[in-house]
Amino acid sequence: MKFYPFVLLLLMLASCGTQRKLATAKASSARTQQLVSDETQQLDAIKKILDVKAADRSIDSVLNNDVQKILNKLNGNLSSVQQLALIMDAATKSRSAFRRGIRSTDLLSKLVILDSFNTARKRREEVYTMLNESVSTSKYQMFHYAAFFGPGVYRVPGSAMNNVRAYFTPIIDSLSRVSNKYSNIAREARIVFVGYSDLTPVTRNGPLYKEMTDLLHTTEPSQQEMNQLLSDLRAKEMVRNMKLVMESNTSKFENYNTLKIGYVAYGKGEEYPSPSIRDYKSTDERRRIVISYWTVLPKLQDL
Repeated sequence: MKFYPFVLLLLMLASCGTQRKLATAKASSARTQQLVSDETQQLDAIKKILDVKAADRSIDSVLNNDVQKILNKLNGNLSSVQQLALIMDAATKSRSAFRRGIRSTDLLSKLVILDSFNTARKRREEVYTMLNESVSTSKYQMFHYAAFFGPGVYRVPGSAMNNVRAYFTPIIDSLSRVSNKYSNIAREARIVFVGYSDLTPVTRNGPLYKEMTDLLHTTEPSQQEMNQLLSDLRAKEMVRNMKLVMESNTSKFENYNTLKIGYVAYGKGEEYPSPSIRDYKSTDERRRIVISYWTVLPKLQDL
């Protein structure tokens, strides 16, 4: 199937005179350059949305980096085909030079690539539309530790599973809506949990203190190290529970077996969760939170 455009173009060129071949090459190059210009503007608009969301922390650094990689890959694809279009432009400046060049497999292959790029415009538009929607509507939600954890622990007790399902099922519903809308595109759901803590020290000589000192491989960890680890463990515990809820909701996704789900969890310790809140206290419960971010993105390796 992938050779059909090449065969059709080869037959067309073989049946045409030099002037028609030259006109075809010029038209293909001009079309490519116009599409590259239009699509670059679309990607720039998505980048602006992403920058705004990153600034107000409505998207976290992991998802921000993921989208940046996708935008870089897409822009790189456009840049590469733009270079081919410019080469084709140069080749069509002289009829005699073009006549010699079109006999070259290299020049012909470049024309095939331009033609394939122009033909695949609709497919790329679907990817851009998906990326724009995913970035524009990427969601986040704050969970207070008290909804899941008792004081001084990071594991969610079995008795809190109803709360876990109640909080996490809407996230899965949001993911499935976007995933199903673009089920014909190779895609990946991304779920990120980021933990935070206040300045409350972990009680020395308690079971949690012993467990955490073992994990840190030190007998005298600092308060900051303990709270960093605690925020990290709580974020990872949220991922563990999210996976359990996801297992019972896979029927909500079309083509679930083709959907890759990436889970990320990390802690930020005693950092302030929100840049807009200026009156945090040292033991402020608004600092004892886990924030979840989620979206669906096109697979980078398939772009």
